[in-house]
Amino acid sequence: MSDDHPFVIPEMEPTLRKQIQECNWQVVNVTTPANYFHVMRRQIHREFRKPLIVMAPKNLLRHKDCKSNLSEFDDVQGHPGFDKQGTRFKRLIKDQNDHSDLEEGIRRLVLCSGKVYYELDEKRKNKKAKDVAICRVEQLCPFPYDLIQRELKRYSNAEIVWCQEEPMNMGAYSYIAPRLYTAMKALQRGNFDDIKYVGRPPSAATATGFYTVHQKEQAELVEKTIQPEPIQFP
Repeated sequence: MSDDHPFVIPEMEPTLRKQIQECNWQVVNVTTPANYFHVMRRQIHREFRKPLIVMAPKNLLRHKDCKSNLSEFDDVQGHPGFDKQGTRFKRLIKDQNDHSDLEEGIRRLVLCSGKVYYELDEKRKNKKAKDVAICRVEQLCPFPYDLIQRELKRYSNAEIVWCQEEPMNMGAYSYIAPRLYTAMKALQRGNFDDIKYVGRPPSAATATGFYTVHQKEQAELVEKTIQPEPIQFP
């Protein structure tokens, strides 16, 4: 239901950017307490109003890794997940490893949103998959073209994957895919088929209804995302 054009990159220069003013609403899926705080503060302090849709699963309220230092609410100089421009909402959180501006040795760039990040990161650590980068798209709409393109340039040789827990016809995939393709096309980074999808197949129901089946499906999609073999899609 977002009305931004999927095949047109708007003006992204920070002083000229009017993405949110020109879009019908904002949709975010934040993964840290600090980013949740900053998106709320941003909403209040703006000189204009746009509806803000926050996807905030209750799972993260008790997740052991979903936490922020006090410095991330105030002085964030040098924190790996936040840049040097001060405390503000991060539309995209880059990989938490100390990667340079160009990382040609990364084989896979995983883009995701929400709590699935923590499962992916844990699996990556267990497998010691240092050649996998995971970036969190915290603001889904309007799409952060500038930050996505920054990561595409950073991982110039990486296979591009969108990972989500929801079925293919739900979740963010149908919104993300054409806009990610537009960002890739502008950089001559491949075509639509180069976007690999990892998640549940299309379904009429939001979930299987059986906890053991749900766990099996979840483990499989996390494993597939981090696996060393190239991802085949569809």
